[in-house]
Amino acid sequence: MVVSLEKKRGYLLLTFNTGGKYNVFNSRFMLDMIDALAEVEKIRDPHYLVIRGENGNFGSGADIRELSKASQDKEFAKVFFGHMYDLFVKLMQVNKVTIALVEGVAFGASLEALLVMDFVLAKRGTRFAAPGAKLGVFPPVLVSVGPYLLGHRVSRKLAMLGEEIDTSEAKNAGLIDVEVEDLDRGLLELLDKLRFMAPSSLVRMRKMIMKSLIPHLEGAFEELTTQVFSDEAREGISAFFSKIPPGWSSVGFS
Repeated sequence: MVVSLEKKRGYLLLTFNTGGKYNVFNSRFMLDMIDALAEVEKIRDPHYLVIRGENGNFGSGADIRELSKASQDKEFAKVFFGHMYDLFVKLMQVNKVTIALVEGVAFGASLEALLVMDFVLAKRGTRFAAPGAKLGVFPPVLVSVGPYLLGHRVSRKLAMLGEEIDTSEAKNAGLIDVEVEDLDRGLLELLDKLRFMAPSSLVRMRKMIMKSLIPHLEGAFEELTTQVFSDEAREGISAFFSKIPPGWSSVGFS
């Protein structure tokens, strides 16, 4: 089972483990997540959904092997990114207050998932990056929703440079809310603050906030489905597997 859902005292805990060293956005993970979120919506209480990756990391983004297949097969690309779009919309529409517990790495689509969470707690030492353009693609959620949540300049820098940042930089950028030493303790402290707020009010607030953002996603995913099929995407993904720089990186400016 890639995704597991259990009821804790005061919250629902959704954990995921895609196997291997890092958790990845592959087709099975995305479909299992969509199904799990559908189950979450059937549960009236509690009103808090905590999402956490196993294996000591939150996730390294899109599965590079499936991304490679998408660059060669237009129909697969439509299906793959269709699942990703559906997952992000489901995360934005779920009728719970969402809390992400992040450690290890949060790269690519895994980083973008944080943008649609209500609260993000990150363990000190976690690394964040959106390096899609280094492969010839781009982060669709970051470039479409990011400007409204992080600001245009921060979103542009994260997407266009693709550099790794640490928890301190992520907090300053607005990507995470709290930097902690202990995720479990940080979660309890957050829930203790939230208990003074009416749960139904919180859920309605997130619904209104997310509703205004969802329309921006569709166009970005359509563009990505086209971009992944480009010559540069094929070259970038192939270069990744070959562990060599893509051709465009050899252009000098001095």
